[in-house]
Amino acid sequence: MDIRQLITMLCVLLLLSGCIPNEYKFENYTDEDTSEAEELLKGDDRIKGVAALFHEDHLLVGIRVKTFSRFNKRKIAAEMEKKLKKEYPDLSVFVSADSKILTETNKLILKNDERGLKKKIHHLITLAEEET
Repeated sequence: MDIRQLITMLCVLLLLSGCIPNEYKFENYTDEDTSEAEELLKGDDRIKGVAALFHEDHLLVGIRVKTFSRFNKRKIAAEMEKKLKKEYPDLSVFVSADSKILTETNKLILKNDERGLKKKIHHLITLAEEET
């Protein structure tokens, strides 16, 4: 067995077992300290992935909950939103457990382009609010 076959087998096993690594991404375009948000979101054992974007007066957070918590994902998102609003009273905080919001927030972070970011954040928030 060569190295390619071994790597392929390992990737297939990871995909089949659902063991996708936890990802926590935080991007900050403000003067706010992100350590409180990081500590809060990483410290919750129900959450396995986060994409958080601080921009001007907004905090947009997409979360991925663990498998056994998926039935309570809206409740978890609401709890996190309440805690983050308490930590960052000057920011407009929006937290969603919707995978589309998490994916789009990740894209905004990876794009690393601040132009038009506020408009995109507002668009994502309105999309999420329409779905609920």
